[in-house]
Amino acid sequence: MARLKIHHTTPSGANVDAYVSPITVNGTHIGGTGGEEGQGSETIRIRYLRETTSAVDTGYIITQKGSRQFRVNNTSDANGSVVSLVNLQSAELATANTATILVNVAVISGANVANIGTGGGGYTDNRDYAYVNWAAANISGYSTATVGHQITGTGLTGNATIVAQNTATNVTVELGTTQTVSAGQSSAKITFAAKRISNRYVQDHQDNKWRYFLAAPYGDGTTQTGGPGWAANTVVQVDSH
Repeated sequence: MARLKIHHTTPSGANVDAYVSPITVNGTHIGGTGGEEGQGSETIRIRYLRETTSAVDTGYIITQKGSRQFRVNNTSDANGSVVSLVNLQSAELATANTATILVNVAVISGANVANIGTGGGGYTDNRDYAYVNWAAANISGYSTATVGHQITGTGLTGNATIVAQNTATNVTVELGTTQTVSAGQSSAKITFAAKRISNRYVQDHQDNKWRYFLAAPYGDGTTQTGGPGWAANTVVQVDSH
């Protein structure tokens, strides 16, 4: 992937690299840039752990150092560091100078979560696995779940990873022995941690490459306005300031 462009404002007040594509869908430019937040356009948000004795910082990308490595700082410009992307949620970061960029693939309303118990499609330990169910009409974004992505929501905590897609509206997630699930939740998100990111594409840890922007995800025939021929395909959401 090409080196990430960084949005910045010149001393004269001109915006440089605020947008990398003239294409907009529903008023949002395709793609995104690094750069400090608060400059008048959205920029990619990154969460990182500078040292093991500190809390996880929320910050922005100053510059790209390698295919998965970035120079970053937090929103107070107090904790600069060079960090590498890992396949973890922000709450799971435990190694110094690691980071995560969250990518939202879909939003599910009215999701139901249930322990599998015994005999559940090979996942028999109800402490470790659960089903997540939803109605076909209640998903926006990419409607086909991907093994290896995570589901987050009120009833799911930590790295709840999709390990099997059972039907179009039912998946099995691995929870971990210390986690619990609730019977239902008003909304959930299907997400992944970015492995690599450019100004127009983001790659997951299954090496799928996705076109993205900094607005709510869409896809699979959702009616769009102002988009080109691929507008009915999937565009995922990279977390932004």
